[in-house]
Amino acid sequence: MNRTVLATALTLALVVPAEAKAPPARPVMVGGEPELDACPSLGAIIPLRKEGDGFVAVRAAPSVKARMLDKLKPGRELLLCEDSADGQWVGVVYPEPFGGPIVTDCRVSSPVAGAARAYDGPCRSGWVARRFVTVTAG
Repeated sequence: MNRTVLATALTLALVVPAEAKAPPARPVMVGGEPELDACPSLGAIIPLRKEGDGFVAVRAAPSVKARMLDKLKPGRELLLCEDSADGQWVGVVYPEPFGGPIVTDCRVSSPVAGAARAYDGPCRSGWVARRFVTVTAG
């Protein structure tokens, strides 16, 4: 086997397993506490350091390996719905960036009867690294 073919085979062997390890999407769960709003806290993306692209990734699951769904700018309001098991991620609900409902129209500002359920709209949802979020209310 020549070196080019071997190098290509090794590169593919290293790249494919890494992509295969991406965790499956995990929906953000809302409700489950009869005395609390479905998403009990309001938060915002914190100001970021000058490195990077100036945005915070919203992921499909609480992992840096999960598929990126969106990018949010500092100051963006979020409804904080649940924490990951390790406390490093927060499941959030947020309105569309242009022309969508405002944060109070996301249908999570009152209790949800029964067990927690996967959020199903009308706003967007996903997972944000906790270190990029500050709680502003709740």
